[in-house]
Amino acid sequence: MRAVLLGTGSPPPNPTRRGPATLLSLGDARFLVDAGSGVGAQLVQAGVRPWDWPRVFITHHHSDHTIDLGHLLISRWIAGQNAPFEIWGPAGTHTQVAKLLDYLSWDIEVRRSHMHDRRPPDVRVTEIEEGKILDTGAVRVSAFLVEHDPVKPAFGFRFDGGGRSVVVSGDTRPCENLVRWSHRVDCLIHECCEMSKTPWYPGCGWPSLEEKVKDLSSYHTQPADIGRVARAAGTKKLVITHLMPGSVPAELAAAAGRDFAGAVAVGEDLAEV
Repeated sequence: MRAVLLGTGSPPPNPTRRGPATLLSLGDARFLVDAGSGVGAQLVQAGVRPWDWPRVFITHHHSDHTIDLGHLLISRWIAGQNAPFEIWGPAGTHTQVAKLLDYLSWDIEVRRSHMHDRRPPDVRVTEIEEGKILDTGAVRVSAFLVEHDPVKPAFGFRFDGGGRSVVVSGDTRPCENLVRWSHRVDCLIHECCEMSKTPWYPGCGWPSLEEKVKDLSSYHTQPADIGRVARAAGTKKLVITHLMPGSVPAELAAAAGRDFAGAVAVGEDLAEV
């Protein structure tokens, strides 16, 4: 089973990192975790064409993880694909997709006016709970709750297939449930959204940079903690993703290595891990 990091960035725009998205594949079976900015172009660079976009699994409804879901939906349909587009996500995913289809309805109808016998896009939404959510026979996909309060529910995903196991954490602070679900996996792709690198501007919702850093750090995993999470899980390889623009990859790897003796990689867009 292959894992390709399509987007390793975070909400602040970064020319070298697209928004959060990870592609898992085994043979012809493909699974996309999250749909951050630029995910369509990244899928094409990874060898996946618009008419063949994979199932999408949404970890949570923060905009940086879903912002290009509408683009995937409409570009797949424009490319000629009529088979249902499968989207799996937390409670509220039905509502989010309904709003996307409403937003796209004018464009869809205008395009249909010069097509021949073309149906509107068919979207199949499955709202998930913790546990096994899909088994293709070759790959088993499980969802598990993580701690990203005040966002509830928020999930991570585990993929087992082809003799390999991969966990994608989603956004979370250090979390015992994630450690349990990641026990001895081959690869743990875990966020490390380093909030000491966050910008601050008057009126942004926090009275000071210090208050903003303290607040946002409380529901993300910081460099000082990431190695301890990987050690507790007993993973063979830790891959760090969801980087802030100011984060320095070598510093993150060094921070993880203080507590974790296994392999550490700091994610780059389009890297296979």
